[in-house]
Amino acid sequence: MLQASTFTFLQKLSKNNNKPWFDKHRDDYTAAKEDYESLVTEILGGLSAMEPLFKEQKAKDCIFRIFRDVRFSKDKTPYKTHFGAVFSRGGRKFPGAGYYLHMEPGGKSFAGGGRSEEHTSE
Repeated sequence: MLQASTFTFLQKLSKNNNKPWFDKHRDDYTAAKEDYESLVTEILGGLSAMEPLFKEQKAKDCIFRIFRDVRFSKDKTPYKTHFGAVFSRGGRKFPGAGYYLHMEPGGKSFAGGGRSEEHTSE
């Protein structure tokens, strides 16, 4: 379960999405990231009971970075205001099926799953 402080950090980041603020609150970010990593590790433990491939994965293989790629975006805010992770055979870089966890304040959190048509055996 995520700590309230993790959601508080994300709420504050949403209102102050700029590098000077982020640098000033890097310790808060580190604590929030570690909290999310703990949640992802716990989920991987549960998934590994059903699927042995998850036993070898680490949270860092599943979690997306918080820094946005703004090169071709009209929205130049530098940071995502959520934490996301993919649980799949090869972590976040695997192109096939998996589960996605999105944690964001304000009732915007969700989980989902799917598969890629190009990786099915049908």
